[in-house]
Amino acid sequence: MKKLFLSISICLLCIGLLTDCNDSKYAFSPGAGDPRITGTWQLYERQFPKDSTLYTKNYSYQVVVVDKRNVRVVRDSTLTSRDTSFYARRRYRANPAQTLSFGTDGTLTASGDEMTYYTSTKHFRVDSTQQDGLGVNLYVNTNGANQYFRQGVSFQSDTLLLKPKCEGNCYLKLYRVR
Repeated sequence: MKKLFLSISICLLCIGLLTDCNDSKYAFSPGAGDPRITGTWQLYERQFPKDSTLYTKNYSYQVVVVDKRNVRVVRDSTLTSRDTSFYARRRYRANPAQTLSFGTDGTLTASGDEMTYYTSTKHFRVDSTQQDGLGVNLYVNTNGANQYFRQGVSFQSDTLLLKPKCEGNCYLKLYRVR
């Protein structure tokens, strides 16, 4: 019985080692999934949340010496009202170019200072299987594990609207360059 258990254990160990020996450096490309997204897109408008608070508090301190033993510190504060609009909208010129290029093979490349959020993203796939409608899964390749985050997407002729997840109405409007 012990010999049978030992031989089965050795066989299972060998099978486990053989199935674990595979190449983890495989080429990952989920593909475009929707031909409308392929091409190079130029950023021309972005809406994003800004740091909005109703007031900022400014403090001023004053030291009052009553006598040698008693020293009082008086703190005074003033409230300054601020802009309470919660979103900033920014438009971009053609130069310097802020572009996203979606390849037919599912690769994504970003260029420009405003596109640094997308530089770690190497692959994408347009997906309509989730409840929130049409979206693009953007795959971040870190340590050999491909993790994705999802952004909403919509098309209007030669305009691509990316809708990142945020509190409210955030978007990136891009027009097709090629």
